[in-house]
Amino acid sequence: MPQRTSEQRTPEGRAGARRLLSSLSSSTTVLACIFLAAAINAGLSSSASAATAKSHAQRSGVVTMAEGAQGTPDNIFPFVTGATNILANYNLMAKMWPPLYTLGARSSIQAINSAASLAKPPVYSDGDTVVSVTLKKYRWSDGTPLTARDVTFFMNLLKAEKTKWARYTPGSMPDNVVSYTVKGARTIVFKLNHAYNPVWFTDTELAAIVPMPQQAWDEESASGPVGNYDETPAGARAVYSFLLAQGKDIASYDTNPLWQVVDGPWKLKRFTSNGFVALVPNPAYSGPDKPHIAEFEEVPFTSSTAEFDAVLSGSVDIGYVPVTDLAELPRVEGAGYKIVRSELMAINMLSLNYRSPVVGPLVKQLYIRKALNDVMNQPEQIKAILGGIGGYVDYGPIPTVPKTPYMAPVQRKDPFSISAARRLLVSHGWKIPSKGPAVCERPGTGSSDCGAGIARGRKLTFSVVYITGSTYMTEEMESYKSDASEAGIVLDLSQQPFTSIVGDICGTATCDSPGWQIANWGAGFGRYFDSPYPEGAVTFEGHVGLDIPATPKLDSLINATKTATGSQTVKAMQAYDTYMVDNEPEVWQMETYTFNAVSTRLSGVTFNPVSGNVFPQDFVLK
Repeated sequence: MPQRTSEQRTPEGRAGARRLLSSLSSSTTVLACIFLAAAINAGLSSSASAATAKSHAQRSGVVTMAEGAQGTPDNIFPFVTGATNILANYNLMAKMWPPLYTLGARSSIQAINSAASLAKPPVYSDGDTVVSVTLKKYRWSDGTPLTARDVTFFMNLLKAEKTKWARYTPGSMPDNVVSYTVKGARTIVFKLNHAYNPVWFTDTELAAIVPMPQQAWDEESASGPVGNYDETPAGARAVYSFLLAQGKDIASYDTNPLWQVVDGPWKLKRFTSNGFVALVPNPAYSGPDKPHIAEFEEVPFTSSTAEFDAVLSGSVDIGYVPVTDLAELPRVEGAGYKIVRSELMAINMLSLNYRSPVVGPLVKQLYIRKALNDVMNQPEQIKAILGGIGGYVDYGPIPTVPKTPYMAPVQRKDPFSISAARRLLVSHGWKIPSKGPAVCERPGTGSSDCGAGIARGRKLTFSVVYITGSTYMTEEMESYKSDASEAGIVLDLSQQPFTSIVGDICGTATCDSPGWQIANWGAGFGRYFDSPYPEGAVTFEGHVGLDIPATPKLDSLINATKTATGSQTVKAMQAYDTYMVDNEPEVWQMETYTFNAVSTRLSGVTFNPVSGNVFPQDFVLK
């Protein structure tokens, strides 16, 4: 399911995803256009000169950061749908409306980042069936205290419109919450339908809740009064529809009074349709980490070349070194930057369309999925395309980095073998010619036949769409196509912008568009984990068209990762991991690191490995 993300990632490295997916995040997005044009398009003065652009980053108190071109923010309403489920959106909104819990502290990726979280650590009781959450003493920018009512406001909208929420899966929040009750001004108590692993429930469920200003947003229309409409299902749906419509009006983001009521450290000053963002400190912010800079700007580009030119010219304070330019790292440092390598809790894959009437019968065959994975040579691609240092292998559903105890031994094995792929196909009734696609000569459903729905004479061909603007992605796909052809698998490659792929594939709420066959979002759109606990519900539970068909076995394994506690947690995760690796639901592909270029005039810059987010309130200009 596209998640948060989805899946989107940072330029040539990971500006987002997830994926997903995905996102100032990892292996997917990149940039384009010349820097001056990008600056103009970003909303700077149309009369700006090259000299003006070059000195842009030196304006007093202003810090600029390059966005990933295919992952620029396009949504502000902090109730993310499948269509707006990218990291760039999550990370923009988190600066104005933080979630209950921000995950990933400097001490440990597993820890709650207390300074950035709105609530005290949750308290579990009654055998982990009751959870109490107490908010810290924050205030909204209109002076109103942040209260438990702002949490129930979010929960009421979620309960009424749960299928619209990008993170919803059947059985998860709000389905698993029997009731939520306000206790005093700042405490809310969740009663669960049964016991859950506290790590899973905190990291995956509670951390997804975004308190919203009920006193300002509980409206059914722009002309109507604020009320308590959310307290009935019909009213909640009306409020949701109103806010969703307001959130689609990008042109009004910086003037709509709704979006000026925030509890985070930043307020929106300017937003343009191509993703340029200017944030200024929220003067009423009551948190402990108040901003030290006057303005934070996110600047869009449309190619890795343009973004890298901006870095080399000193035109941005924080940028990215494309993974195809890692030989230029000394030059970047000479231009006044320090290099900070980062990564996300993410997995990377090519999505297979099980619901396609054309290739659905093919990808439903395990032996074909294994063959598709056998011809993906990740180690050689990392060596030849990424210089051996720009990425790392990914052979399963547990992120390879940062390291966790959850990966099963079977996931560490490299499956690449063209000869193994050929044996699989031949043993299932395919004839592989010296050139061109394999042909099914033994139709049927027997153990040595081509499989259900595959007719005699069927050719083993797939159309593969991948994101535009990425040099390394093009090289990776050409490498994959070449190796696949040696096994009789013909891949017809084409490119589309990230947003176009999302639109074509997730044009419906359930992402079940039948026209596509194989899609490479770049970093596994929706396949990043906005949690240090990488269970597979959102990604692999069979609830939308992007997922593999659900099976009782997989459901059972995923449910076990949610309920296991203590020493059983690792065991449950590894059992799930083993099943997924054995069944190869998608085509795993290499992940990339992000090589961040951070101006030496800046300190306090960190990159959250869970969200990919930065915290500009911590930035200090030297």
